[in-house]
Amino acid sequence: MKDFAKSIRKIRSDKGYSQDYVAMKLNISTSSYSKIERGQTDPSLSRMNQIAEVLEFDLGEILMEKPAYTLGNTNDLNPSEGYSFVMRKEFDESLRLILELQKKIAELSAKLEQRG
Repeated sequence: MKDFAKSIRKIRSDKGYSQDYVAMKLNISTSSYSKIERGQTDPSLSRMNQIAEVLEFDLGEILMEKPAYTLGNTNDLNPSEGYSFVMRKEFDESLRLILELQKKIAELSAKLEQRG
C-alpha cells in the first residue's frame, strides 16, 4: 500500500489538486485523506476506486505496476505477506479480475444507456 500512497500523492500534486479538494470530493476529512497518502491508513478497494475517479487515473495500472510475486524468488513466498489464508499472488490475481469485470460492466452499462 505504500506504493499506492506514493502514487496518489504524486498524481494529486501533478494535477495541482490540494488534499482538501480530494478529501471534499471523497466526502472524508482532510486528515483521513492525508493518512491514506502517507500510508498510515490502508483504504478499501472501494475507496481506492473513488480516489482513482477523483484523480482521474486507471486504478489497475497503479496496482499492477509492481508485481508482488515473481517466479524464482523465494523471498516472495514469505507467509507474512499473505492476507489471512490468501497469499499475495492470489490476491493480486483476484484484484486484476475484479478490475477487468468492473471495466466490462461499465462498458455494458454505457451500451444499455445508448439503447434506452
